[in-house]
Amino acid sequence: MKKYGYHRLLLASGEIIEGPLVVLIDTEAVLIGWHLLDGEEAMVEWIGGTYRQLSI
Repeated sequence: MKKYGYHRLLLASGEIIEGPLVVLIDTEAVLIGWHLLDGEEAMVEWIGGTYRQLSI
């Protein structure tokens, strides 16, 4: 699992979640979860911009 930081998240449903937030990605690049970023967090690679979930 990898953790990436983004400014916002666009879900496949069309819902937009404003961050900053951390998305959790499995080994096959599938979104498995997310949470708001409320401070420094270990092992998060900051990407910025918008993460777009391609499928549910």
